[in-house]
Amino acid sequence: MKKLRVIRIVIQRVLITGAVFWAAIMVIQFTAITPKAVYSPCKRPCNRADWPRICRYRLVIEKISLPKFLMNHKNIISNENGAATPDGSGKLSRQVESHYFLVNGHHTGPTLEVCKNDFLVIDVENRIPGRSISLHWTGQTQKRTPFMDGVPMISQCPITSYTTFQYKFQANRVGTHLYYGFSNDERKLGLIGALLVRSVHEQSQHPLTSQCQDDLIWLISEVNGTFLINGNRSMTLSVQPKSRYRLRVAYAAPVGTWNHCQRWLEIQDHNLTVIALDGNLVEPLVVERVALSDGNRVDLIVHTNVYHRVKQDYEIRLVATGDSPRSVYTGYNSNECHLRRRDELPYAAHGSTNNFRLKYVRSETADSTLPPSGVTSEAISSPSSVKPPPARKQLEFNVGRTVCSNSSFDVGVSSPAGARSRYDKLCLLNVRTRPTGDSRDRFPPELREVERQISLVLTKRKVERQIFGERFYDVSYSVNGFSFIYPSVLMLQRKFNDDADLEHIICSNSSGYRRMPKKCHQTVDEACECVHVESVELGHRVELVIVNEDNDSAYTYHLHGYSFFVIASTRMTQHENWQTQLLNLGRNYDRPVLLDTVRIESNSMVVLRFVASNAGLWMLRDLDAEHEWSRGLDVLLNVRASETEINFPDDFPKCRHFVGPKYFLI
Repeated sequence: MKKLRVIRIVIQRVLITGAVFWAAIMVIQFTAITPKAVYSPCKRPCNRADWPRICRYRLVIEKISLPKFLMNHKNIISNENGAATPDGSGKLSRQVESHYFLVNGHHTGPTLEVCKNDFLVIDVENRIPGRSISLHWTGQTQKRTPFMDGVPMISQCPITSYTTFQYKFQANRVGTHLYYGFSNDERKLGLIGALLVRSVHEQSQHPLTSQCQDDLIWLISEVNGTFLINGNRSMTLSVQPKSRYRLRVAYAAPVGTWNHCQRWLEIQDHNLTVIALDGNLVEPLVVERVALSDGNRVDLIVHTNVYHRVKQDYEIRLVATGDSPRSVYTGYNSNECHLRRRDELPYAAHGSTNNFRLKYVRSETADSTLPPSGVTSEAISSPSSVKPPPARKQLEFNVGRTVCSNSSFDVGVSSPAGARSRYDKLCLLNVRTRPTGDSRDRFPPELREVERQISLVLTKRKVERQIFGERFYDVSYSVNGFSFIYPSVLMLQRKFNDDADLEHIICSNSSGYRRMPKKCHQTVDEACECVHVESVELGHRVELVIVNEDNDSAYTYHLHGYSFFVIASTRMTQHENWQTQLLNLGRNYDRPVLLDTVRIESNSMVVLRFVASNAGLWMLRDLDAEHEWSRGLDVLLNVRASETEINFPDDFPKCRHFVGPKYFLI
């Protein structure tokens, strides 16, 4: 009897346990509960005592095609100033995209917000038929995980259609960053999002950001001539008087958009305080507007005024411009800006937009800061009743201008106190890194001397070609005579000197002599198409000199895995070659600005420095390639010590040639 009782108890417990598991499975099945491991956001106040979290996200990439009735009415637009275009029609023809990319169902992807040193686990599912993709994460060094950098055929195999790839890395660089598709048309068509890495310092210790009312992200893009902020055509920013707001602005306007110009960002009757560039803190700079170019990330503080009326709205303007901040965009031809002076056009004609507005809302704080009784808003703005502020020139900061308009800044020496107010145009050499904060943002004293100098000369030329008996001219781009192409095997897993698949396509100047593949000796008249690699020893101090000999175009470069200090820049002169100018060019060692994206203006030279402390293969990426992965202006930096190897995961995907059997049985 005792044995039967024990058996009965065991059976009862087994049945109860099974019933509980069955009930749990049914609840999950019919209530569509998603396990927390699939989506575990980490947006929170950062605390120095907290352990790093594992933040898991899922990004689903899709393609959507537009019906024709949504496209036909946008094909022709009028020229703002009525001037005739080269065809004499007075109209501007522009290409309207027939499809777009969606990230989790939206034109731009969700903002991923984490704290410093959090671990990101991101599942990227490619649902685009017949197209492979990869995602790059700007600003992140990918320390110990260079295979998560998102460069196709260099650090990973492209993510093929209807497959999923998991990115896993640690967010070790604080600031406003981006993630986007590697090719330019993917970024242009919506495969882009913001990555915010917060820190304890900016939330509780920084004198400006710690007192902000709100922390906002503006991802500005341009599609078919229409501006979008976070994928929206219109937006109203509601603010309160006597407050400060932090705006994290990221600008993405790749080549192939309606215009190839920079954009001035300004808010009517409000100043902007620049506090960070590419996620790196700078000495606060108060300006009236900021010029943005592709890939720029700028952190701004907006101070709302005390006596602004609640009922009034203020325009958030995006004004097109060229190289001159006094010019405006009035047309488009061959990716160049047709410019006219601002004073020749009414303000409404030079690109301001009414779709984005700043609005003061009524609240207890707002009511307490209204003007005293008997003083109207008209009286406040009237010159007869209020003494006007002292006259001063407009302060404009162009993030993409590396060569200052005043020659005293070209040599990179510190300007005397108060000298900044005498100039109305500011460039990167006017900006200084903030002396407090993250020590990694400061210029290290040892970088005053370098152990490796890499000079890259950018050139383009017309090449005559023939197809079907018809002759035409094409443009060939090259760096030091090499036109970059991507390999057919995954390079990060290979040893260059011992790999037969790479030996015949790699070219370099690093070894003291010009190394070229055999095929390049037969095409002397054209650029050598190869994988351009510049080798650097791990730990060496590097000076990178980029020379743009093109008189017509500027080029934007983004360096993967590193940030660099901009220490010098100058215009090229006709009476001296660039080597002589480089020898005579002064360097700025007084807190130079730290960036990962820089715009090389036409006919100019820029000098960058960094310490090669991060092993791996890192792209110096030309962001202006229109459709393909590269147009030939990319360079691959090989930073690896002889004893250093990359620890790949055992299941990391491999891409390689497939060759059938040598002999076939008949």
